[in-house]
Amino acid sequence: MRPDHLSYRRLVKSALVGALIGVVFDLAVAFLTRSASPFSVGQVPSYIAFGIVGFAGGWLFELFKAQTEVTDESVRTLTEMQHKVELLTRRLTYADEALTMLSAAPRHNEALTALIKASLSDSFRSIPYVGVPAYLTLLGMAISHADSYEGTHRTTFRWFFEREAGHYLNGLRDKAMSVKTRLVLIDDDDLDVMREDLANPEVMGYYWRHTGDTETFWMTVSEFRRAFPRRDVPRDLALYDRELWVAYDEPNQTLSFDVVPAADEVCKLFGDLREMIGRGQPELKRVERG
Repeated sequence: MRPDHLSYRRLVKSALVGALIGVVFDLAVAFLTRSASPFSVGQVPSYIAFGIVGFAGGWLFELFKAQTEVTDESVRTLTEMQHKVELLTRRLTYADEALTMLSAAPRHNEALTALIKASLSDSFRSIPYVGVPAYLTLLGMAISHADSYEGTHRTTFRWFFEREAGHYLNGLRDKAMSVKTRLVLIDDDDLDVMREDLANPEVMGYYWRHTGDTETFWMTVSEFRRAFPRRDVPRDLALYDRELWVAYDEPNQTLSFDVVPAADEVCKLFGDLREMIGRGQPELKRVERG
């Protein structure tokens, strides 16, 4: 509320209340300090003076109160405007980065569009609350436009069987690509489980029936660290055409994605892995189709 738009009735009301308080105050003082002499006309100017002072005080109090309200409202308005500007700036930044992604990887526009739309409800490049079926569906969209696939899988082969991931593996199997490579990277504590899976015809039959000609290798985390001492252990991830990168954190149900340059660490990882395959290093074990 602006001071010049302050209600006249509101000002007069506050002034009259102030005048009344002033008069009552004067009467109270006179009563408490009264002498034996009765009320006289000579006391009237005193009452009038207190009334005038109270009237002016009430008027000024209302103006001050109104000014305080204006100041508080201005601060709130400014804060809201700053918040809106920050949101707009963030959205424009996201939009610019999204357009850069789409222009950098036109082959993967369909998958990127779906990923970007899903991520804008939270933080860009990250999508929360993604279950395994939705994750596999997004990977299937990426596969349909890709010419190469390289990925790491962080659990044993029974995961594909238990999660009924055959439809995802089928898409990779049926898509003609120049490269299809999967590294199954397991924690050392899961080594016995991995050996059980490799010896289980039902689990491995399901895997090969659906995954087709995908080159598959496996190693433990400790073997990975010895082979790549300066690299972080990767998560579950898929890299398409050495540009579209999709990673998944299943315990936290979080999917991340990006368009990466050829010099990115994840591209270098698979380049090094390809060299390792060529050298036939023993810690990298090929899974033969049964």
